[in-house]
Amino acid sequence: VPPCINKYYLLDMQPENSLVRYLLEQGQQVFLVSWRNITPEQGAKTWDDYVEQAVFKTMEVTLDLTGQERLNILGFCVGGTLLASALAVLRARSDQRVASLTLLTTMLDFGEVGEISVYVDPAYVEKREADFRDGGLMHGRELATTFASLRANELIWFFVVNNYLKGRSPEAFDLLYWN
Repeated sequence: VPPCINKYYLLDMQPENSLVRYLLEQGQQVFLVSWRNITPEQGAKTWDDYVEQAVFKTMEVTLDLTGQERLNILGFCVGGTLLASALAVLRARSDQRVASLTLLTTMLDFGEVGEISVYVDPAYVEKREADFRDGGLMHGRELATTFASLRANELIWFFVVNNYLKGRSPEAFDLLYWN
């Protein structure tokens, strides 16, 4: 499960750096979640809605398609956080459909969030929750700016210096192709 703001193809960029290809070569059957772009009507969906209506539904469909009783799942970034929450719910329900969980770049303990704390102090979170309470959506540019500012040297200034000041064309980079 990828984060809702990214697409599954981060795991399948090119043949030489594809996790999907690697897993298939190891004999694994692979299913990927492809999140739709959210609409204003869906803006009021909650974390619980994503767990129940997306994660559990995905598990159900995957098990139905494969005829298996258990599955191995992988999540990254907030998709992994979502999966960890879903597994906690399954555990509370004594549901054993998940055989293993693999997490990549996933935050589980939000007690010390590091650099992102600049954006998540209680007053800011309260304001943003109020902004979105009635179905408001965060624009993708705002998310991109936020994440870029966390690594400004690599994601902002590097390009300013090389592209603008030095007039260099950026080298091809598969990850940025999709951005």
